[in-house]
Amino acid sequence: MSTDHLLLRIGLVIRRHREAQKLTQEEFADANDINRTYYGAIERGTQNLTTLNLERIAASLDKRLSQLLREAENLDLDRARKRPPSPPRRGRPPGAKSRWR
Repeated sequence: MSTDHLLLRIGLVIRRHREAQKLTQEEFADANDINRTYYGAIERGTQNLTTLNLERIAASLDKRLSQLLREAENLDLDRARKRPPSPPRRGRPPGAKSRWR
């Protein structure tokens, strides 16, 4: 497995767990004192993160570091890339109309 694929897999696993907590990238990064741009690059798999930051992210996701790495190692990258992200919804629910006219 190449380094690029490993970073991408880790980023996708982190994104999946963050979205399960219904947090935006900005909310998650701010809550963990991580620069928002740096955190976005981690999720995109373009930033090589340190072990300490990875441990901090794992702890805030209530996961063990070994669990995140195991999930990243077993992730089917092609299938995960096809699955669209499911960011937390903000605002009016789908299909609901505004009361303002």
